[in-house]
Amino acid sequence: MFHDYCHHFQQAIADEIKALQQADRSMTPITDGHRISQDQSEQRRGEHLYSFTTDTEIRFPEDTPIDLHYNRQQYRGTLVSVDGFDLLIALETNIGDRIPKAKLNIEPWFLLEALQERLATANIRNSANSPAATPGSNGTSINDVPPANSPLAEALLSPYLQATPNSTEDFSQFAPRIEAETGLELRYNHHQAAAITHVLQHPVSFIWGPPGTGKTSTLGLAVAALVHSGQSVLVLAHSNAAVDTAMTSVAKYLEQSSYYRNGMVLRFGIPASDIHQRYPMLNVRGILRMQQPALIQEIEGLEQERERLTRESRQSQLSTSRKKVIDTQIKRIRDRLSELKRQLREHESRLVSQGMVIGCTLSKATIAPEIFERRFDAVIIDEASMAYIPHCAYGATLAKKRIAIFGDFRQLAPVSQAKTEAAAQWLQRDIFDEAGIIEAVNRDREDQRLVLLQTQYRMHPAISAIPNALFYQNRLEDGEGVRERTQTIVHAAPQPGHPLVLYDLSHAATVCCYQDRSSRFNLVSALIAADLTYQAQLAGSQSIGLITPYSAQARLLHRILRETQQRQVKVATVHRFQGSEQNLIVFDAVDSQPMRKASQLLRGGEQSTAARLANVAISRAEGKFIGLFNHAFISQQLDSFNSFRKFSDRLRANAEVIPLSFTGVPNTTIWEFQLPHVTAYANANAAQATIHTDLQAAQESIAIDWPMQLQPSRHFHLQFPCGRQLFVRGPHANTIARNLPNRHIWKNQSFSAMGLVGIDQKILWVYLDPANSNAPVFRIALPETIKLLYDFYELIPEGTGGSVATAFRQGDHPFGSCEICQRPLWLNSDNPNRLSCVRHPRQGRNMTPQDATRCAQLMQLVCPQCGAALRGARNSSTGQVYLRCTQCRGTRPL
Repeated sequence: MFHDYCHHFQQAIADEIKALQQADRSMTPITDGHRISQDQSEQRRGEHLYSFTTDTEIRFPEDTPIDLHYNRQQYRGTLVSVDGFDLLIALETNIGDRIPKAKLNIEPWFLLEALQERLATANIRNSANSPAATPGSNGTSINDVPPANSPLAEALLSPYLQATPNSTEDFSQFAPRIEAETGLELRYNHHQAAAITHVLQHPVSFIWGPPGTGKTSTLGLAVAALVHSGQSVLVLAHSNAAVDTAMTSVAKYLEQSSYYRNGMVLRFGIPASDIHQRYPMLNVRGILRMQQPALIQEIEGLEQERERLTRESRQSQLSTSRKKVIDTQIKRIRDRLSELKRQLREHESRLVSQGMVIGCTLSKATIAPEIFERRFDAVIIDEASMAYIPHCAYGATLAKKRIAIFGDFRQLAPVSQAKTEAAAQWLQRDIFDEAGIIEAVNRDREDQRLVLLQTQYRMHPAISAIPNALFYQNRLEDGEGVRERTQTIVHAAPQPGHPLVLYDLSHAATVCCYQDRSSRFNLVSALIAADLTYQAQLAGSQSIGLITPYSAQARLLHRILRETQQRQVKVATVHRFQGSEQNLIVFDAVDSQPMRKASQLLRGGEQSTAARLANVAISRAEGKFIGLFNHAFISQQLDSFNSFRKFSDRLRANAEVIPLSFTGVPNTTIWEFQLPHVTAYANANAAQATIHTDLQAAQESIAIDWPMQLQPSRHFHLQFPCGRQLFVRGPHANTIARNLPNRHIWKNQSFSAMGLVGIDQKILWVYLDPANSNAPVFRIALPETIKLLYDFYELIPEGTGGSVATAFRQGDHPFGSCEICQRPLWLNSDNPNRLSCVRHPRQGRNMTPQDATRCAQLMQLVCPQCGAALRGARNSSTGQVYLRCTQCRGTRPL
């Protein structure tokens, strides 16, 4: 039986590995890269240090192998360090001094390969035909490893299995001991006590914990009870954040125990920084700070110095000599840290092998011999709805006596990229489904393995009523005092007195776009969402969450929040937010015109991703939930049976509804930004004087994306100082830029329905409806956010070393440089067959067909007839260089 399961698991995992290797959607965008290494000797050593920033949290260990994808090429390297959102990376190749944007791949499939190996080992070890000894991954014999508990794994996977106790222990035996030891008055209800007792008594337990029902507290008490009964426990979850949450609860109930004080309750892996502060002895550094203080003091001193040097290296106008000194110092620190951290890992390995409670991710459990070569009395898997079924089965093989599954199958399911039958069966369903739990609940049939936690203590009753009705068939009840506890949040801004608020963006001219042809983003809704959190912060709120379905929107929101000093606001996709809670939640749904249909994420019925996404989004809020929806778009695109449409409709029926606009649309509220450096003008005339000032002040470049024939000159005069680069895209770009010097027409289609004018990559003007002079206009002066928007909207072409404008600024000259001033050569606006200098037009050279091909690539020019790539060619009669389509053979001039 287990052999059959393993066969299916291996196929599904192989399909997923193949999908991950072929797709770049798992890659992390990184920006603002600076090469620290300057010395030629370092090139001979084959190591080049780069610092980058990212808009997403990265929690991988130092020295993790990485691939960096840049300018259509792949480079091998190592993740040296992560400090918040700043990365230090060592590459084997020098790829230039400044890297505006790249993508980081941390090879997630190596973790799946490890899972394959663990399952294969478990299968062989439990097979009657297993060899006498087979080498393990670390050179040990498989027979040196304790047997995998395949019968328990089979029991976990089997539907309709009877719950047969293997112990008579009861939580009532241990609750007084925990209270006496911690000095806490334990607060638990009879559902939670029943769940803990079930875990103590049964080989297989499923604890269904809907939002706010105390699942995490119940897990912590269950682990404490198991420890008091003398059982070792392995706590697993799919993500680092989920492990952190679970182990924080465990520490709360074991903090005063000798196990905790002696370093036997350990968070193994990469914990969040706040765990160090709250429970220092959960982390190996906290333990060794007591046992080996000199070691930790030296490590942390060197890390702080490396962070300081990395920040200094990113400063502009840094001399070459200083960069060489910084590079040498960082490498010296890295060499010393390598030895010290080897010692740290040895101490950690010893602690893990002796620990009574170990918490780590499921992936860590597959790659760490300290885990997979050991067996624990009990294994607990938290947030199990997001874990792969093979991971859960593997977790069961590590347990001697029992496994307990904690989670909520009405929340987010596992994420898998593969589009195969095996992946759909084993990686896109959860363990509750495979074990028959979901079917039993849907049929209202009792399953003795399942305990439901029914009383929720998180959400104001007005908030909890929505998920209770839509997703839990009114099984939940509100805990005593939850209304009173959350009332202070309800009465705080924004919209004091309302726990549910819906801002309807149907009349707010929001425009939804694709970033990199995959994830969606919406600039207008992002600005409104960030403005709402800014208002809440000004009103004194300390616990704010900003959620969106899409990674691109999360990146954009993160940039805006950082630049407007909202660092305490937590922003993430719905998938990253599961397991968290905040006083106030702002949910930005993003979807809007001109998309032809709602996203796949928002489509489906009761068991769909859409239902689970909506449930997680609203159930993160304690006292106030604010939704940003284009209700007209959702109503038009989603039918009344769709779960997200039901969510939107119910929210609209129960919330304070505020229709928004930026002009005097009847029955709407005109939105005025409090967000710093963002200004909304009622119309183009009101904005005209300011944009003229900005255009005249341009120092380097102006980028325009104009989607229609109506000329932007109706809104502003495109005149600016000589020597500035002008990049224009759109269906009438040639007409717009006619007679203007130093122009670059690079795409014949517009990115979106909005008119965009970027100035020096520091200011962005947004004309929400460029066909209408009375439509609103935004001015955004957030430089770091503007850099990201240049990328999202493709305002300037990519070239070697990044965007053309950036490349010119930073010395990356694809066509050579002027002999007099060393500025880059580019297309001459008066003679397209010549490359020349802006300041010294007589300096330069004639265009070659190879130059024309390169120019077409940089400017992303395509054939206007068939959309194929263009290649440079020369007319044999006239000597003129032109572009020829590689497919239909059509031609066009430069």
